[in-house]
Amino acid sequence: MASPYNETHVQFDGHYFNETLLKEFNYTIYGNGTLSNDTNCFLVFDVFNVFFLPNGTSINGTSCSIPIHNIATRGGLGIAFGAIFAILIILATTCLAKHGAVHLPLSKSFRPVSRRWPWYWLLVAGTCGCISGMVAIDIDRDYLQGTALILQNIFYYVLLPATLASVWEMTRHWGSLCERILLDEDPWRFPHEGPRDKAEFYLPLVFYLFGFMTFFLSVLRTWTMVSKGTWSPDVSAAIAASTDGRFKASSIMAFIAWCVIWGSVFTSVKYYQPVSRHVPWKIPISMTFLLIRIIYNIGVAWEYDIGPLRPTAPVAYIYALGYAPIALAMLTMVIWGRMEPNDDIRIKDLRRERERATDFELGINQGKKEPKEQQLGLPPIQSYSRQPTEEATMKNNPHSAAPPYVP
Repeated sequence: MASPYNETHVQFDGHYFNETLLKEFNYTIYGNGTLSNDTNCFLVFDVFNVFFLPNGTSINGTSCSIPIHNIATRGGLGIAFGAIFAILIILATTCLAKHGAVHLPLSKSFRPVSRRWPWYWLLVAGTCGCISGMVAIDIDRDYLQGTALILQNIFYYVLLPATLASVWEMTRHWGSLCERILLDEDPWRFPHEGPRDKAEFYLPLVFYLFGFMTFFLSVLRTWTMVSKGTWSPDVSAAIAASTDGRFKASSIMAFIAWCVIWGSVFTSVKYYQPVSRHVPWKIPISMTFLLIRIIYNIGVAWEYDIGPLRPTAPVAYIYALGYAPIALAMLTMVIWGRMEPNDDIRIKDLRRERERATDFELGINQGKKEPKEQQLGLPPIQSYSRQPTEEATMKNNPHSAAPPYVP
């Protein structure tokens, strides 16, 4: 706090201020080296100072929101993860172009947007991760935390529900592909109404309910007090805001949404045999990484010191348990997306295999090589040219007419 210098002035860290002028405009000097009222905030320590005119106008003041420090470990790792998420966005775009392409006539039951949703959500998650990582630069550089800490954590907490939605859509689409393969072989395989239809209808509603609650409770909230943990008078309020019931409930909702994804996997395995006998490795791998992040979120909701909401938290916890699992889950999806074929191409290959098996059973074209267009999955080329009639031939070439009949 400021100490009296004479009858009209006070001093703080070698800087002198008119006490009457400060009281007139409601300025207060705080122990963290800031001078502020309800409108303005200035740094008044070391080389930072501010001068006031009699009308209250400030001169040569440095705002409390100006970055004054160098980039440290948190900002450096934030740049690295921001670049990683940017690369994943590019790779996800290529997977979207590959798997979103249409190679067969459209079907009302299996629309192309179904296989595009995993990549839409992945792009949302990648964008949030990129922004959150880049904003971490100013957390190191700011003297008092504010917008930078809030923005990093807003996009950080959006990362989890967005990635959950991406993995959910990937899992649900795997079950849809299994169903499509079976129906392509036998259109009357499944009854129109039954437990399978109810599960396919209610599971997405349950998942998105808990996914939205995860987003609503952790993101759509007031963030002002969360960013007040820079110096001692506000630490208790920041801890209370960062470990309140909304963050705790949000982490539990995320775990329930994670469990619903496994419910979708078990439903597909049960009803879509034998195609669904082997669950793709991308699903358990991605789910394992998501579980790490969810467990970390639960821990952060009860322990303020290890979470990203604390400006001086250990960066190893934040990036190894917060950002890395999400990036690895996204990388898993991208790797499998680049290895797996387009759904339409896979359906065409299965149809061709069934045709070959049928031809072999009937003894048709055994030992005969298929035409090139049939190998490429194209319809056979047919000639639609008409043979010239006798009248047209005589008209075009009179000398070709047949000689008269002589008995």
